[in-house]
Order: sequence, then structure tokens, then C-alpha cells
Amino acid sequence: MSTSAAMKRPEPQAPERIPMMSRQEFYASIGGLDKPVIFVDAMKDWPSTAKWTFDYFRDAHGDKEVTVEWLKYAHGDKTSVKRTGTVKKVKLREYVDALKARNEPEVGYLIGKDMYAVLPELLGDLRFPNYASQKRLTEQLFFMGPKGSFTQLHLDRAHNLHAQVVGSKQWQLYSPARDAQLRPRKLDFVWSVVSEYDLVPGGGNPDVLPNGVAPDYDFTLEAGEILYVPYGWWHRVLTTEASISTNLWWWTYSMLGRIGPVLVPSLAKGFVKGLKKKSIRRGYYGDKG
Repeated sequence: MSTSAAMKRPEPQAPERIPMMSRQEFYASIGGLDKPVIFVDAMKDWPSTAKWTFDYFRDAHGDKEVTVEWLKYAHGDKTSVKRTGTVKKVKLREYVDALKARNEPEVGYLIGKDMYAVLPELLGDLRFPNYASQKRLTEQLFFMGPKGSFTQLHLDRAHNLHAQVVGSKQWQLYSPARDAQLRPRKLDFVWSVVSEYDLVPGGGNPDVLPNGVAPDYDFTLEAGEILYVPYGWWHRVLTTEASISTNLWWWTYSMLGRIGPVLVPSLAKGFVKGLKKKSIRRGYYGDKG
């Protein structure tokens, strides 16, 4: 065997694909193992499976105004991260028409909690398993985007179930054991951390591995599948065909305790920023009685 062959890194694998589990089964077999899995045939009983199409959102909710973004994580100063690009409000009808006509990243990415604030009835179309300890320790995001939409390498300080309703996405996952190779850089948003090596300029390219580090898992998540990403696992995501998906983050009290040292200062900083913005809107600063 040649030296180069002996040192070649194994090809990245897809997580195990298994049937959906009850809460008891999950915590008895998967929940404590700190490994990603893919649940197959996981959304057969979800109303969203039959209902959520691009035409449905256009025809049923086209007059609703939604937030679309063209944003990238970029280098700030020596220790900070900033987001560059634009965000704008558009009619959902206009967004879907653009997405269907031009299946490319220039259409923008509809991502975040805004869709559920605009259309809270959509939450009734979901049937995530009851893995969270309490509903108040959860958060859900909605994702709609064209082929080519790309999310740079980051980790979330939460467990994550990502449900692929329409289309497909390529996922690359890195174990928390790879932290030193990927050089975490904190955001103002306390729940996520990005890799310094996947920031623009210089990074943020789906065809270039951050710091040349190959992922532990590299696979395509198909419609009808749910990916479980445990706390702390790095991931970067490329939309491989026009996509609609949603997720469920959940926290446990022990997880909140682990991130307490960064959680409290960050929340306090955000609270102070909020007060300052509120003061500016009112036309004063500080104690003016």
C-alpha cells in the first residue's frame, strides 16, 4: 500500500437512515449518542406534505409580505463577524414567481421566524415528534429558497430536527471534535457560532472546503426526510433544487447551563442595545426624566 493511500481520509458517509422514533425510543437509543441520523418516511401524516407547494403559497397567501435576504457572514475586525448584503420585504406571490422563473441564488432566501409570524396557521401543518422537554424551550424556522442557496459553516447551540418538505439539500456535517480545525468565531446571536474559515471574503464558497477540512458526513437530504443534528455539530447546507423546509430547535436545562457563561452576557448586551434603540426612537438618551 502506498503512503498516499494509507493516509487518505475515508470518504464522508451519510448518517444512518432509520424510521421515525417515539420520544421513549429516541432517548433510549439515539438521544444520548451525539450522532446525526436521518428519519425516513417521517412526514407521511403531516398536512404540510400534501399542502405545501410553491403554487400553494403563491395562490393562498400571495398577498402576504415576507422578508427575503441576500446575506453572507463576513470577516469584521480581528474577532468579530458581520453580515453583509441586503434584506427586503416582498409579496410572497412576487417571490414565488421569481423563484420559479429563475432558479438561482439571486432570487434570495426566505428564512427565519417571520413566516410563522405572518402565517401562524402554518404551524398547524407540522407534526414534529415530542422530543423537547418543554414547548417554551423550542424555536421553529421556515426556509424557502432556489437552487444554489448556501448557508456557510456554523454550529447551533441546540438540538435540531430539519424537515425537508419540498426539494432537496446537500448537507456537510462536522463533529464537535473538529472545533480546533474549524476555528469557531462567535456571533452577537448567542445561539450560533460560525467557522472563521468559511467567512467572506475568501470563504463562503460551497465548492471550497473550509480550511481544507473534509466533512464527517456529506449527503443529500430528500423530500420527506427529517435530519437530526445534535447540539454542537457543524453544518453547511447547499440547496440542490428549489426547496421548502422547516426545523425545530430545542434546548434542555442542562444545555442552557452549559452555555450560561456566554448566554447571560450576550442577552444583557442585546437588552442594552434594545434600550438604546428605543431611546433613539423617542429622541433622547439616558436619564432625562
